[in-house]
Amino acid sequence: MTRRPSIIAGLDLDTVTPPPAVSEPVQEAQATPAPAKAKAPARRAAPDVVHTSIYLPKEAHQKLREIAFTTDKKVHDLIMEGVDQVLRRHGHPALATRKKDK
Repeated sequence: MTRRPSIIAGLDLDTVTPPPAVSEPVQEAQATPAPAKAKAPARRAAPDVVHTSIYLPKEAHQKLREIAFTTDKKVHDLIMEGVDQVLRRHGHPALATRKKDK
């Protein structure tokens, strides 16, 4: 069985021109691994705020998006208005739409 010819054997390495000199010394590669990417700080909710999720039918979500767009509000703001209505209907003060003190 014959050997395959080497790609390197056919190169003429004596005629290769060296790269131009660099004015700054080149630093050798360090053996230490690169530092891990810093994580973005986690969002901190106000201590009196609870995160929750809701499931909406697609049609309801689409309508809320349309209303939010036409009234220049966010879907969240519309949902909070609904929470306030439920609270008032049951005899509680409207807490959801209070302004944040900043």
